[in-house]
Amino acid sequence: MSWNLHHVNIPAHDVRAMVRFYNNVFGMNEIQFPWSGEGEQGQLQTGSDFVALFEDGNGRQIHICKPTPSLPWDNDLRVHPVINGHIAIQVDDIKGVMQRLTEQGVRYNDAGTWSYKGFHQLYTYDPSMNVVEVNQRVD
Repeated sequence: MSWNLHHVNIPAHDVRAMVRFYNNVFGMNEIQFPWSGEGEQGQLQTGSDFVALFEDGNGRQIHICKPTPSLPWDNDLRVHPVINGHIAIQVDDIKGVMQRLTEQGVRYNDAGTWSYKGFHQLYTYDPSMNVVEVNQRVD
């Protein structure tokens, strides 16, 4: 199985201040977030006061999100992927990852394709209780 770092999610109380910081200090330019809008889930705050996206030109991203406390309850998730941030690892075999997590007794949420267009996602915790998002590109 191959993998690469897809993105890092940084929680922010003031998303626009974070955008200005990353733009002014590092020259990063915000791009449009590719919301999926598919599936049963999808109760997300999507305005520019709630989320920003930067990409380095090689597909690696920084997501800046305002934590919404109700996100897991609104979307039937056991994991809150935004409140303390997370890393996202892109793989080529998400079903294999799910099988290995199950075999090791690690719980996860299969989030499907509801929030990020073109990606199947799952969320889990690592042994130190850091949220890990796993993505596989889908057609």
